Amino acid sequence: MREPLTNDSTFPYWVALGSLGFALVLFLSNTVPAVRERQKLQQVRGELDDRLRSFREAIRATAAGVRLGGERGNFDLQALLVAIDDAGFTPTELCAAYPDPVADTDSR
Repeated sequence: MREPLTNDSTFPYWVALGSLGFALVLFLSNTVPAVRERQKLQQVRGELDDRLRSFREAIRATAAGVRLGGERGNFDLQALLVAIDDAGFTPTELCAAYPDPVADTDSR
């Protein structure tokens, strides 16, 4: 019969600690760059949302026939013609469909 060893080996303890350290290094080496990249992507998304909002405002203003810039909005005749065309009219047809109201000259 064999006698039990009196000095226990610390080899499994060091292997477990080494494996834990290696796993921790792998985890951090993959997680930290991913977190940084996510933050950068969120920042870029915010910038793109701001640009999209400003582009939509510019499109809305152009569709309404107002040129951006200046203190007052100046009417853009080209945008007005495009809006008339989008409504399915020519300028002549639009004037015929919506005539100017006749002023009442017979007021007493």
